[in-house]
Amino acid sequence: MRFLNPAYLNLLWLALIPLALYLFRRRAKRVQVSTLLFFRTLAREHQESAWLRRLKQWLSLAMTLLVILLGALALARPTKEAASDAPGAVVFMIDCSASMAALEGGVSRLDEAKRLARERIRALPESVVVSLIAFDDKPAVLLSRSRNRRECVRLLDAIAVTPTEGNTEAAFAAARRLAELDKPSQIWHAGDDAVSDAAGTPGYRFVDVALTKLTNVGITGFLIRKAPLARDRYEGFVKVSAAAANAGPVSATLEARIDGRIAQLREMELKPGESVPLILPLEGVHGQMLELELKCAGDCLGWDNAVVAPLPELKPLLVAWVAEKPDPFTELALGSLVDAGRLDIMKGDAKSWPLKLKPDVYVFENWLPEAWPTDAPVIALMPPRSCGPLQVKPLPGGGLPYDGVRSVAAEHPVLYRVNTSHLALTQTAVMDVSQSLETLWMAGNEPVLAAGEVNGQRVVVSAFSPSRSEQLALLPAYPLLLGNALYWCAENSDALSELKPQRTGQLITAPGLTKWQAWNGASFVAATDSVQGGLLELKRIGAWETADGRAGACVLASAQETNLRQRSSSPSSASGDAQPATRLVRSASWPQLLLWALLSLLLVESFLFHRKAVY
Repeated sequence: MRFLNPAYLNLLWLALIPLALYLFRRRAKRVQVSTLLFFRTLAREHQESAWLRRLKQWLSLAMTLLVILLGALALARPTKEAASDAPGAVVFMIDCSASMAALEGGVSRLDEAKRLARERIRALPESVVVSLIAFDDKPAVLLSRSRNRRECVRLLDAIAVTPTEGNTEAAFAAARRLAELDKPSQIWHAGDDAVSDAAGTPGYRFVDVALTKLTNVGITGFLIRKAPLARDRYEGFVKVSAAAANAGPVSATLEARIDGRIAQLREMELKPGESVPLILPLEGVHGQMLELELKCAGDCLGWDNAVVAPLPELKPLLVAWVAEKPDPFTELALGSLVDAGRLDIMKGDAKSWPLKLKPDVYVFENWLPEAWPTDAPVIALMPPRSCGPLQVKPLPGGGLPYDGVRSVAAEHPVLYRVNTSHLALTQTAVMDVSQSLETLWMAGNEPVLAAGEVNGQRVVVSAFSPSRSEQLALLPAYPLLLGNALYWCAENSDALSELKPQRTGQLITAPGLTKWQAWNGASFVAATDSVQGGLLELKRIGAWETADGRAGACVLASAQETNLRQRSSSPSSASGDAQPATRLVRSASWPQLLLWALLSLLLVESFLFHRKAVY
């Protein structure tokens, strides 16, 4: 037994006051009176024997001294020494990412985690040092190395869910640094998914609050762009996924609204763990608000069910088209994009290389430079030789015709809405793409279209001739293919920066007030954020507009958060339960016991004083 605040033991000298009053109290005097009739009606204690009165006086003194003793001991906070194998410190990790808003029985996973953490904090011996870390996409140390249980519980109660993707590895690294300051120490992680790298870490305890039964679907991918060959039309790419732990197939409905008007309605059936990509054609103008809402019966998580984004203004892409013997169908396809206001073209030949201006995308046709350019994405059409990441060998004569092609990666963005049925091609070269690029089309056993990213540079290469392909000139496949390739290559360019939404947790420059049309997990609401330093961390899902007129969208779109985990029924050495494997001395709080004893003693003394005349 030891005391956390031994200075309060000095209050025990107050016991001298009642002791002095007892020893030096006034003695009764004998006074002669004319009659005793009045005194016979006095209280019964004056008729008691001398030994009984003395016993009551001693009892009153003892109770007074005991009240002072209990009060001083309670303020000094006595504590029982923990066992030799008990930790000197405990670091609590509380997950507050989007998935912790999932409900079961009307209780969120975060509320359940806070309840269990609160019980464990109060059960710890007073000598154990406590730290508290809350984390979503980044960890935040709320309390560092403190014995103040009340402050720890207060900070724990203030934690709220944020619609961001969780980063347990970063939080575990911070918790491990704190745990190293006090040894022996333990890390208690309350969340719905354990740290994968911590299974064998000594002292790591996982308090599992995952759902026992769940149904969840969510939007895990979103991108909006203008349709390549149409005016005032957009295309929204949406990916809808179902959690792998779902009990069975679920039906979901995706509703798209533009300025409150229903624009698209899609119904789908999703098996557990299945994802469905959707292309939504949308009609609207720049500035109109697009709202996507996913509905599913019994869905337990609302944060991943909606997207809010303004229809963007598209700046024309600056395309450098350098060709030796340009194909007329390539010129026609690029011209249609120019007419629609999608492209600005700088056309040249080998003599005009190198170019004075840097474009958003290079398009090389029947020609390649001596030195491969790395300052912008490249589309190589019918390359005549190998260069840079391209390994190409031209075919002699007019090429090799094929009656059909086969899509190898039909979901690749370059092939959006491109129909390969009845498509005949004439192969012009043999490509080796095994090392760097992904094959998109195959003609026979040879790749004729490939795309990929090499050292951070996007590249698309084709090995067929549009003018010598029988069906290609009569179908919209080639203009769509070329438009998709241009937009995919230039996805990270300044011209398309407004089209790309931010992820929750990112920072933007936002002086003053930022207005939101946000999704709060259940409905669309208006909100505002105000910052002083000029940097705003995006902690909402929705469309934002800054005071200087910039606008954009912020989405969760996280497969990790949508794919909720189900709690395992079998016990695990890494998981915690109602009795965590800590072997701590779970003794009651001594100050609380002393205070209860003090209160009880005061009640007993009051009863004896008023009913039994003990004073």
